[in-house]
Amino acid sequence: MLRFCMPRVRRRGHGLGNELLPWARAFLASQVLEARLLSPAFGMNRRGYWRDFFTSPDDWIYHRALEQLLPAVEFSEADWLEHGGGDVVPALHSFAQKHGLFERRLFLLVTDGLWGGFRHVEAARGFIRATLHQSRYAAANLIRLHQRLEHRKIQVAMHVRLGDFAAPVAVDQYRTVANASLPIEWFCNVAASLRQAFGEDWQLLLITDGRAEQLQPLTQAFPCVTTADMPHNDCSDVLALAAADLLVCSASTYSSLAAFLSDSPYLWFAPSLYAHPEGCFSTHGFAAEEHDPNGPTRQAVAEYAARKGAWHGRGAVIDLDGRLPSSVLDATAYRRALRRASSDLVRSGVAEREA
Repeated sequence: MLRFCMPRVRRRGHGLGNELLPWARAFLASQVLEARLLSPAFGMNRRGYWRDFFTSPDDWIYHRALEQLLPAVEFSEADWLEHGGGDVVPALHSFAQKHGLFERRLFLLVTDGLWGGFRHVEAARGFIRATLHQSRYAAANLIRLHQRLEHRKIQVAMHVRLGDFAAPVAVDQYRTVANASLPIEWFCNVAASLRQAFGEDWQLLLITDGRAEQLQPLTQAFPCVTTADMPHNDCSDVLALAAADLLVCSASTYSSLAAFLSDSPYLWFAPSLYAHPEGCFSTHGFAAEEHDPNGPTRQAVAEYAARKGAWHGRGAVIDLDGRLPSSVLDATAYRRALRRASSDLVRSGVAEREA
């Protein structure tokens, strides 16, 4: 059988987070349909990701030929919503039944776009992690980073996106402006709060594309471990962010990917979030969700409004002053405690039996 599932690359491609989301969707389609998964045509990507993922720089020619030679079926945002939205796996199964794909021996399923967010590809979380770990440079970079970290300390990873983002804007404009750098002042204030809470018992990992002079207010005041000297570090950096005890995000898909792969608490810049009348916050969201009363964000807002106790979550909304709630500090310290080798039986540690 010649069944293929392919994430389509538009124009000159996008950043890693933007490419991995439709790739994850295509992966899940390949599992539902028992089809061969194709990598994105990274030869078109201006970041040269074909080097990281062992593809050819002219892979786009093969992809275009397949779209011409095979019967192509597109799985779009409209199809996803028509077949229930939410988790993409049952939606794909319903879509395949409607189009008779289970009976067909020859087809190319294509999909693209950021619609649905990371939530709808939850089932591909392991695939994304494995794909990043198996990329060409990730393992070597992560081992080098491992040697630089003081693992007994609380590990805080900051993603300071500056290089390809616009300059910071006025605080009240972040909800309407995309791809703007966050104020370096915010990162400094967050670091100051962490120093006040943890003293010297924490370490800052700085993941950034900024120039030294842009980062000076942060790096002069707080010692940082960086990965700037590591080659081809996009894949290893997102894994390093995800592994931290606390992740300080930029307002970017790359940071969103790291938070999605992580189980740790993370911080988000409050002015970049949408404030709901019910008193909670969400990211900008996706067009189909904004007007869909059954969409996951609207459901989450309704659940928040009907809550009877405290609202617990990993993502914390942090204002420009960088003040951190005690719940975030406690969760961060707890994450460090969970990975401490001395209290982990399978790492030659000890455990106590509670009475």
